[in-house]
Amino acid sequence: MDSQLEAVRQDIRDVKDEIVEVKQKVAAAKDAHNAEREQSHFNLLLSLNQQLSGLQEKENILLRSQAPRKHDPDSMEEQAPLKKARTDPAGREEIAARANKKLPSPSSFAKPSGEGGWTHPKLRELQQYMCFHRSPHDIDTQTTPVVLLDPILAQVSHDCECATPTDADCKFAGLVASAMSQAFADEEQRMQTFWQLLEDEFNVTFQRAKYHKAETDGSFIHLGGMLVNIEVKNEIGSGGGAIHVQNAAYAAAHAFQAKKVRGKSVCPTLLIELAGPNMSLSGAVYTDMALCDQLSPMVSLLWQPHSRLMVQAAKCFAAIRKALPSLRRFYEALDQQALEQQEPTRQLEYPYKTSFIGPHGSAQHLLYHEKLSRTCFKATLDSQEGLVLVKFCKSYSKDAHTCLSSHGYAPNLVAIASLTDGWLMVVMEFVTGCLWDEAPKKPVATLQAAVHLLHQAGFVHGDLRSNNIFVLADGVRVIDFEWAGVMEQSTYPLFMNHTDLAWPDGARDGQPIKQEHDLWWLKLLCNQAAASLVAY
Repeated sequence: MDSQLEAVRQDIRDVKDEIVEVKQKVAAAKDAHNAEREQSHFNLLLSLNQQLSGLQEKENILLRSQAPRKHDPDSMEEQAPLKKARTDPAGREEIAARANKKLPSPSSFAKPSGEGGWTHPKLRELQQYMCFHRSPHDIDTQTTPVVLLDPILAQVSHDCECATPTDADCKFAGLVASAMSQAFADEEQRMQTFWQLLEDEFNVTFQRAKYHKAETDGSFIHLGGMLVNIEVKNEIGSGGGAIHVQNAAYAAAHAFQAKKVRGKSVCPTLLIELAGPNMSLSGAVYTDMALCDQLSPMVSLLWQPHSRLMVQAAKCFAAIRKALPSLRRFYEALDQQALEQQEPTRQLEYPYKTSFIGPHGSAQHLLYHEKLSRTCFKATLDSQEGLVLVKFCKSYSKDAHTCLSSHGYAPNLVAIASLTDGWLMVVMEFVTGCLWDEAPKKPVATLQAAVHLLHQAGFVHGDLRSNNIFVLADGVRVIDFEWAGVMEQSTYPLFMNHTDLAWPDGARDGQPIKQEHDLWWLKLLCNQAAASLVAY
């Protein structure tokens, strides 16, 4: 299986290299005004993109089909019910029990090598139910961000970047920097000093909690909930293991064992990582898997009063100052729910945002039905019949969307609501057509009319790939207006996918989105329609 996967990946690399070469030939033919050669190279580019999509799908199939080793005590037959169980609430309990049984000592799990390490093949099943180390891997790219799953942790993320530190935050940052910039004989000494500072400032009490034959470096547990967990390394590189993975493993272990709070919440936990005079904040939750995301960069705690680095530390302490009472109130309210035998107040596998104010000023409530991707969900509204799509993103052009939807070229837009940490919740009509690639007959003229209308109104889309075009009986529906906006004002986002996708010339991170780029995609889609018509 490994050799087959590597062969497919090599094919992907080869096709990507060829795409780069053909794009250069297309540009050269265009500069030479050789329309025939430009068209020939363009058709080849279309074929290569289709070939690349097929190879990437094959790669995903191979990744998903990798089974546990024969010496793994849990067979494939035992795993099958768990995959089905995720569709019902009882599945969370079964997954927690299975994961708790399989989880080794968090200190061992944090090490990238060894039998108990988080990358070891023996723990492949466990890796399906825990995501602590984000990477361009199948499961990591499908898990919903923690900041969409808990509002308190979303506020922490926002405050770490945007808070205005108070006098108290700055004084405390200076106090911590003065202490943490000292040399400590061992981890225990640094940990105890850090404990004392936090306990005195925030009126909390830390204790060492035991999970799977290992002890935390400080936990604040209240009414069954782990509000805060600290992981300490005396210096960067000391102690062994990944500090973020180890801290997240302790939070997961607590959630797996805390049935009372797990049954009614996502068990939000604020994590503090301290490595020498450096600190970061992370957030952990348990939905139908244990998730952890870093909420702040690793900030310096060295004494540098004239540096913005100390301001970053003060912002983190401002975030902690706000989060601790919020978490305390949350778990106290949860405890009251348990006493009153109440059901969970939300769907625990889905984002915390379940309502918004509609266009007429009334509250609209969502019921989630299915996760389509890490940030897209199928849902229904209590105020109307039919399905809606709920999409979470950091930017969205309402004007560009409504420009097309008012003429039937995009789904009807229901609402856009703002969330903490810069996120938006976009609710729109759910489209049930097929994607452009899958449509046997592609309405080219209708798509051309939609793009022309968008440009005439002064907008650009920026991402007119085939997976953003739905074909219905009455025409097309263009979706995904995250990058769209006013012509000559809209720019491409940072961290575009230049590895797997070919883009028009000039479509680069942070650069302006131009009409020519939309027309490049339109030409590609029209050529694809012509090619499928010939094949048909």
